[in-house]
Amino acid sequence: MIYSFATSWIKTLLPSGLTLKWYSQLITNADFTSALVRSFGLGFLTTVIALICFLPVVFYANVYNPQVKSRLRFITVLPFTIPGIILVTGLIQLYADLPIPKLLILVLAISLLSLPLTYQALDNAFIGRDFRAMFEQALVLGDSPFKAFLKVIMPNIRAGILVAMLLTFTSAFGEYVLTNILLGGNFETLKIYMYRLMQSNGQASSVLTTIYFVFLALVSLILIVIMQRYAAPHHSKQEDTKR
Repeated sequence: MIYSFATSWIKTLLPSGLTLKWYSQLITNADFTSALVRSFGLGFLTTVIALICFLPVVFYANVYNPQVKSRLRFITVLPFTIPGIILVTGLIQLYADLPIPKLLILVLAISLLSLPLTYQALDNAFIGRDFRAMFEQALVLGDSPFKAFLKVIMPNIRAGILVAMLLTFTSAFGEYVLTNILLGGNFETLKIYMYRLMQSNGQASSVLTTIYFVFLALVSLILIVIMQRYAAPHHSKQEDTKR
C-alpha cells in the first residue's frame, strides 16, 4: 500500500516522496475500466444465476423435504474437490464443438463453483424458524405459492440472501483460473489485468492490489454488519423466551 503512493522507493528505507499519480493513471486507463466492468458484469450474472438455481432448492429442502439436506451437503462439497484446471480442461473438451458461447459456459461454471458459499449462506437463513408453518398459513389465507414465497419467505431470509449474494459476487469477481484458461485475452477481467500489470509495472500493480483489497475489506465489513443485525433480533427473542 505504501509503495502504491511512493514516487520512488528503490534503495532507501522509506519512499522518497508520496504521490497520487499512479492512482490517477490507473483509474483513467481504458484497460482498467474495461476490466473492472467485465469483472462486475461477471459477478452480477453469476450471482443472479446462482440465486435463481439454488434458492428454490434450499427452500424445498428446508420446508418440504429436510431428509434431502444430507445429500445436498455432500453435493456442495464436490466443487472443493475438483481443481479448477481439471474443470476448465473438461469444459473445453466437452463444449469445444458445440455452438455455445464460452462466456455462458464460464458464468455457469463459476455459479457451480460458488455452490458451497451460496448454499451455506442460504441454508443458515432457514435455521431457527418454522418456515413450513409460515408458508402453509399464507396458503390457507389465500396466497398463491409464488406470492407466499415472496411475501412471507423472502422477507424473513433477506439477510441470508444478501450474504449469499455478496459471497457469490466476490467469488466470481476475483475468479482467475477458469476465466484465463477458458477465454484468455478475449475477456480480460480485473484479476487477469492485475497479473499482466505485475509483469510490467510494479507500482501500478501495487495500486490495483490495494484497490482490490480495499474492495474486499468493504465487502467483509458489510457481511459483519449484516450478521450482527441478523443475530441481534434472534438473541433478543431467545432472552424473551427464557424470561
